[in-house]
Amino acid sequence: TKRPALWRWILGTFLILVSWTLIGAVLTAAFAGFFGLDLKALTGTDSQSRALLSTYPAWQSASTILISFLPLLLTTLLAYRTIIRRPVMDLLSSSLSLAPRRILRGALVMSALLIITSVPDLILNSADYKYTFNAGQFAPYLLVALILIPMQTSAEEVFYRGWIQRWLDNGRRSIWLVSLANGALFALPHLANPEVNGELFLAVVGYGATGFMFSWVTFRDRSMEIALGAHAANNILAGLLVTSSDSALPSSSIWTTPAVVWGPAAIISVAIVPIFIWLTRKPADKVAA
Repeated sequence: TKRPALWRWILGTFLILVSWTLIGAVLTAAFAGFFGLDLKALTGTDSQSRALLSTYPAWQSASTILISFLPLLLTTLLAYRTIIRRPVMDLLSSSLSLAPRRILRGALVMSALLIITSVPDLILNSADYKYTFNAGQFAPYLLVALILIPMQTSAEEVFYRGWIQRWLDNGRRSIWLVSLANGALFALPHLANPEVNGELFLAVVGYGATGFMFSWVTFRDRSMEIALGAHAANNILAGLLVTSSDSALPSSSIWTTPAVVWGPAAIISVAIVPIFIWLTRKPADKVAA
């Protein structure tokens, strides 16, 4: 199949980003108005905004933030169909189908790695963990987490491991180059998150390693099944089990920790990359050159 012209990718990227920015902002403003939330508090990173945000029901503020990703998901799929002129399923998998068991495997492997790497810290540094479970707040947040977080992570996967990766992968570039470039691009918008707190280099390493990992398995499988499941599991667990007090996404988790300590976080993010890639492989996997 002939590779689509460069101008189609550039035009599509422009329209996707404009749609995400403008329509996403409209949706966020509409939800904020409906729930009676202060928009500045939702998007602010200063202590006053964070303090006000903490007084809102987590399920409402999380819904208001997460809904902004809906245009990213829909516009990326639409742009691939109309501008790139290829079937939507081709963006998700070269086989034009998704295997639910592979999505589930990605979710289970990611969940296991997160729990295994988190439990020792919970035991050894228990004083840093505040028990914040509240059944009344947790129940509605659980519903939001199971519906809107997978939508948000799928939107990011469709854009980064779908649209961007298809653009980067011209059939001649290696899995290393495509994955490194994809990981770097994935890290960039996350640097605006409040939990980064000035630790730009370590944050790039942490977020970049995750993006690299998801890109690698997508390139290897020629499908984003593993990445879809793993990304959703990662964000859902962060919202339900352990979150940091400065997290970009409001949550109603069981435990809350102080600000992210980026040194250990970055090291763990890098360390789990080869383990995740190995655990999610198929029996006959061969790494592309």
